[in-house]
Amino acid sequence: MSKHQLELFMAKAKGNTTMQRELDRCGSNNSCVVAVARKHGHKFSPATLTRWQHDHHSEG
Repeated sequence: MSKHQLELFMAKAKGNTTMQRELDRCGSNNSCVVAVARKHGHKFSPATLTRWQHDHHSEG
């Protein structure tokens, strides 16, 4: 469930400059990213985000 929320959030953030600016301010702080996502109605853990980042960085 939380991975699905994360993927929905990332898709939404791609097309939203306000969300992108908020995420840029977070840098590599996954807790900050989770807080931004929660503010926009998506709920997932920093650990879920870390796993997702690992999976997506190893693809390229």
